[in-house]
Amino acid sequence: MKRLAQILILLAGAGLLPSAVARKQERLSPKVIQAKSALIVCVCPRGMAGRGGRALHELQLWGRFQIVRNRHEADLVLLFSANEYLGDYLTRDGPDERPVSVDFTILTLVDPKTGENLWSDSRRWGSWRVDHATKEFIAELREQIEEQTRKWTLDDLLMCGVNPELAAFGHLTAEQALAKPESGVSRIAGSPDRLTLNSPAAPDFCKQTQLVVSPDNRIVAFEVLASRADSLEVTEVLQQADRFDFAGGKDMDSVYFSAQSKDKKILIRFEAQGHKSVLSSVRYSY
Repeated sequence: MKRLAQILILLAGAGLLPSAVARKQERLSPKVIQAKSALIVCVCPRGMAGRGGRALHELQLWGRFQIVRNRHEADLVLLFSANEYLGDYLTRDGPDERPVSVDFTILTLVDPKTGENLWSDSRRWGSWRVDHATKEFIAELREQIEEQTRKWTLDDLLMCGVNPELAAFGHLTAEQALAKPESGVSRIAGSPDRLTLNSPAAPDFCKQTQLVVSPDNRIVAFEVLASRADSLEVTEVLQQADRFDFAGGKDMDSVYFSAQSKDKKILIRFEAQGHKSVLSSVRYSY
């Protein structure tokens, strides 16, 4: 056992095993999970020069992020470098002047608004393997995001539509809903046509919903706004196509696809993100 440990140390020193210059976090920040757009930044000397192109290729194949060219449009910055990130993405006034060894490849996910290090990992594989290191980083990030994504079934969503706790708010006025004892209902600042509802007794998918208030002050629906951590495969809906009417189009800057139940009670909406359709919202009408 001691001999094995010595061999591993020698291999790591020779650059033949990964080396933890930057520590990989076990749990991803919600900022990473929720991110929709990404900017690739490559501080890439010598043998690392092709890193940005390889990262772009892998991210496009994945299709989760919209790739942007400006940090002000980005939810996330993918920073490739050979030196560990110092937290200075927003304050640096020129190139990194530290001595660099291209034996190391480091990926850091940076919050473009604060400069915070949200996730990082490293490899010490030598400059001849930077292309492979980049591919593995993206695969590893994808695996961690998917592990932290809540994968819902169509049945999970349909259960919300028949839940008595949620059904009890149908056609009440906003004031009546707010007055219900321990209702979990509260107003949303700046949104007179919406109330927020926290209902621990509701199914998991719809424990947090928004009640939709009509112009005549009646609650006509509730809606779950899905986060990037919520996933529903489009194929689940398509496999039960006889139960839905389908539509699609462009709304503001997003391309959408929707499935509405034949009785008009449930409307499931997906948005196109890269090559994927991502669950956006589910509306349940009373």
